Amino acid sequence: MTDTTTALRLRPLSGCLAAEVANPLDDVMDSDALKAEIRAALAEHAVLVIRGASPTPEQQIALAEVFGEARPPLGQNPRHPDNALVCVFDSDEGYRAEKWHTDETFVDHPCTGAVLSMQVLPEVGGDTLWTSTTAAYDALSNGMKELLAIRRGRHEINESNFAIHPVIQTHPVTGRKLIYVNEIFTRGIVNLPPNESAAILPFLIGHVQQPRFTYRHTWSDGDVVIWDNRSTQHIALPDFQGRRVVHRVEFHGEPFASAN
Repeated sequence: MTDTTTALRLRPLSGCLAAEVANPLDDVMDSDALKAEIRAALAEHAVLVIRGASPTPEQQIALAEVFGEARPPLGQNPRHPDNALVCVFDSDEGYRAEKWHTDETFVDHPCTGAVLSMQVLPEVGGDTLWTSTTAAYDALSNGMKELLAIRRGRHEINESNFAIHPVIQTHPVTGRKLIYVNEIFTRGIVNLPPNESAAILPFLIGHVQQPRFTYRHTWSDGDVVIWDNRSTQHIALPDFQGRRVVHRVEFHGEPFASAN
């Protein structure tokens, strides 16, 4: 019989990605075996949910460090007054994520993942959706995969902050290929003629956003969601009423290879 105190208990949440971790957060953090299992689970499922964990900032940072090195958020993001590693997104301060995106793709080495915890739950609405960019890649035709294999995208937050990344990346842990463009930061495919980029990039952006590739999380107090930033995109629905506050801690683990 399996010892449930030393085995990670997972429940899949959608067909393409996401699983719920049934183990209490304290149990996971107290067991090297469970830490190894949850790392493997994140690579496999891309999104992990721990319900009602309500971690302190220090506990959230410790959880992020199970997956990689916790680092401060980029300079434009607001930080927790007592802990510079914690980013605070408060809707009352105008912080929303209303379009599909992968975090930080406008830098050369974006974070590989993040831990998000719900701090102030809105009265209604405010769900977050994640989509699997690996499942989206798998669903492309062979001809489109061949066309995209050597293409590179320009990602920018402004003209002086940009990076060039392969349109198709290979996940460094799973070896699965994935689509690496997003609605907010990707401006074009640099090694295609402009008219072809203008046709193909919107197709890819819309393709990744299809509901069949997604998981939708309806938040409860204290929920924690961990996601692999390399193989997903996410969006926070702007349909909520009331204040919405989340804490985010990013981590840096295995990066993409420099080229495919």
